[in-house]
Amino acid sequence: SLPLSDLNKGMSGVTNTAQYQNRLMVYDPEQNQWLTRSPMLQRRVYHVMAAVRRQLYVLGGNDLDFNNDRILVRHIDSYNIDMDQWTRCTFSLLTGQNESGVAVHDDRIYVVGGYSIWTNEPLACIQVLDVSTEGKEEVFYGPTLPFASNGIATCFLPAPYFTCPNLQTLQVPHHRIGAV
Repeated sequence: SLPLSDLNKGMSGVTNTAQYQNRLMVYDPEQNQWLTRSPMLQRRVYHVMAAVRRQLYVLGGNDLDFNNDRILVRHIDSYNIDMDQWTRCTFSLLTGQNESGVAVHDDRIYVVGGYSIWTNEPLACIQVLDVSTEGKEEVFYGPTLPFASNGIATCFLPAPYFTCPNLQTLQVPHHRIGAV
């Protein structure tokens, strides 16, 4: 075995590359085990994943170049769950996002906040990937967060039933709760 000092010689930038992986594993509850699937087209770290219509999309994150310097990954890869096959999408993120939140609603993937390795600051942007129409997928900016944040968790909550346009609006209550 090599001494620890020998392991660190000649390395620059990020010294722990074990987190940069392209491995895909799925859990099979019937077999109660993790199964290895086709590896991603590029290794990534701090990326997000979301499933829409039996496709898994991998967005954002970063990788290391040949000098071990971090580089943004703006391209989007999709994985066909039934075919166990990866494809590089023809559309990309508008800006790189790491450590973002992700949520899916109505065939749209929302990449929320995150961190920019270019500016070394948290992000307030939301990028939306609309995959509702095959061949016409697009990425656009959604609303901006009220403050920049990375390491964020996101989800969609159902709207209160009285705000849904196809339901009858509630009548104004005859009394209100509050201070007098």
